Amino acid sequence: MRGVFTFRIISLLDLLRRSGTLAHRRTFDLSGIEWRIMSQVGDHAPLSLNELADLLNLDRGQVSRAVKAMKERGLLSSRRRPGGPAIDITLSDEGKALHVRMVALAIERNNFLVGDIPDDELALASDVLDRLKVKAQILLDRERAIGVATCYDEG
Repeated sequence: MRGVFTFRIISLLDLLRRSGTLAHRRTFDLSGIEWRIMSQVGDHAPLSLNELADLLNLDRGQVSRAVKAMKERGLLSSRRRPGGPAIDITLSDEGKALHVRMVALAIERNNFLVGDIPDDELALASDVLDRLKVKAQILLDRERAIGVATCYDEG
């Protein structure tokens, strides 16, 4: 499997996720789910709980518990959406300040990773990643269309 290109990408993503989790814990006292929430809310606010869970591809209950804890810490704010039961989740002032620091760390880490790679190679890699992302979305759409296997229905 080590020679399979997608396996190499997954291995790279796993290393980046693990080092990012450690860096965010050490620097900002945020768990893996918390820094992912901060990133998504910082980039896409306001978000409902369902929208946030969908963006993170996580269980709504897990996201709800994390959001509640982050509101108690003063990092997030929420208010009811007009005309419905959903809430809008946004960064608080403290959360906005933290998000700025998180972006600075992301830029620093990115510069470390790609700083010595020539621009033409980065442009080519970016193009390849964009094309792979389109095809990966097609694979996901196909799997969703097929649905869950019914192997349990046979016995």
